[in-house]
Amino acid sequence: MSEFDKFIIHTYDKAKSGDWAYVLSEWKEIPLLAKRCSRFQRESSGWTFLHQAAYFGHDIACRELIRLGAAIGCTSSEGKTAADVAHEKGHSALASLLQRANQNKESLWLTSTDPDLLPSSNSWGEALERRALEVMMVAYAGGIVRIPDGARYYADSFERILIGWHGTYDPPCGMDGESMM
Repeated sequence: MSEFDKFIIHTYDKAKSGDWAYVLSEWKEIPLLAKRCSRFQRESSGWTFLHQAAYFGHDIACRELIRLGAAIGCTSSEGKTAADVAHEKGHSALASLLQRANQNKESLWLTSTDPDLLPSSNSWGEALERRALEVMMVAYAGGIVRIPDGARYYADSFERILIGWHGTYDPPCGMDGESMM
């Protein structure tokens, strides 16, 4: 196991103990750590950072994990999603938010297992105009859409990038070339 993998597990243990101030601080300081944590799943329990954030009702952590591409529908070894965990712990608003975020199930917009790729979305009704602050690599249809630094794009309410047919993003378009928004 690499030293970085050990650091991810250390960070997971902090999340599991409820020290989300530490976790979010580390993610802000080390964006690579945040990306890797968004795809981490504990072998023994099947729990992810998203499950832990849901357990503690931590809305900010859940939103950050979704933005980074956490697999929202991922189930634990007991078959529970993060939404199930939030619901069981009495965090009903967070459970609803996680269920809404998991509606992006069409195959073209499925989250990549590669933590270096940002997630795409087809939630056209939530379009928020954004400007890329750096080159962005976005997972779409089993490939990658490159959004250049300074380019306009659109994001959903979870900050996932809206990608249309054939990788269009400014604006995302349907197969007919017309804007999806």
